Amino acid sequence: MKNCRLLTFLLCASILFLLPGCWDGAELQKRAVVLMIGIDPSDQDNHNVKVSLQLARPQKFSATPRASTGSEEENTVVVSKSGVDVADAIRKIQLSVDRDLFFGHVRGLVINQHMAGSGILPLMNPLLQSRMASRETWLFVSKNPASEVLKYSPALDAIPSTYLSNFFENRLLLTQPYEATVGGFHQRLVTPGIQPIAVWLGSGDGALSAPRIEGFAAFSADKFVGGLNQQQAVGWMFVENQFPKSSLTFKCPTKQGGQFVVDIKSVKSRSRVIHAGANEPRTVITVRVKGWIEGGACVTNTDQQELAMLNQQVKSEVEKLVKTTVLQCQNFDADILGMGRNVYQFSPHDWQGDNQWDRKFPKIITTMQVQVQLDFLQTYKKFDFNPEA
Repeated sequence: MKNCRLLTFLLCASILFLLPGCWDGAELQKRAVVLMIGIDPSDQDNHNVKVSLQLARPQKFSATPRASTGSEEENTVVVSKSGVDVADAIRKIQLSVDRDLFFGHVRGLVINQHMAGSGILPLMNPLLQSRMASRETWLFVSKNPASEVLKYSPALDAIPSTYLSNFFENRLLLTQPYEATVGGFHQRLVTPGIQPIAVWLGSGDGALSAPRIEGFAAFSADKFVGGLNQQQAVGWMFVENQFPKSSLTFKCPTKQGGQFVVDIKSVKSRSRVIHAGANEPRTVITVRVKGWIEGGACVTNTDQQELAMLNQQVKSEVEKLVKTTVLQCQNFDADILGMGRNVYQFSPHDWQGDNQWDRKFPKIITTMQVQVQLDFLQTYKKFDFNPEA
């Protein structure tokens, strides 16, 4: 019995030596946590790129994080270095700080649009191959220098990268937000008949100390070719069947300058390419919209006549918005709407490759079919109350 207990004890003790431990762990005090990465063209003749890293200041997060209210209370610091490529610039940043750079919390990759116009794959690949940025990292293209975007200190959030990603989710809602990440960019890039997108940033908001989202950045292969503004981004969401449950405002059909609000409950869309093998193919875009009319300057009678008039107004504006978006994409020669993907999937005998489709896409003729089904949010019947009757 004693020998059995001794054998059990020795067996359990020997197993302890086989258990894995934190063999590659590092103390937090020895890490410089990177929150965002920015890439700009270098102003030095012997270098090609300038990389900026937004680093968290751990001493500011030792207590409950608070939003920044002044330069002396900033929760992050931005370090920039120029190099012959992205990896060289990051290596120089590592040599300039006293901690090991840690990229496990990177939330956003910001690329200056001047560099994005020459292609962003050479800039992104070193970050992905060395696992400095995950595939879930938001991808941004900025009109202004990327280093300026990283220097914003939002007044509503202690962590700028968190504020920016949350603001994107709130301002440009997507049912498939992965489309606007680094991984979504690569997925669209290798999918036949569709081009990648990214979030397009503009000048910042001084009151909130945060960049402003312009809309979507359109790409042809990995090269930035232009941007869709916020209205055109909504049109893109209609075509891509990505419009979430949200509210939109429309112009009053009778009252000059008035507007009414529609709470969109569902959007179903479909694109169908006809005569894809012809030199000038045609596409039919069908959009079905359902929602509630919440109110507005032109919502007064809530009767069927007024309802029909407002339905027609919504139909007209949605049709115009989608057509404008399609024309803008054709001007860019960038099929970010995925019309070519439709041909590749449903008419494979007409698919002749991406290069051939890129020549056909600007010539495509679009036909719209918009169906709108709306009702008043509070429908009721008025009764004349007469107590003496």
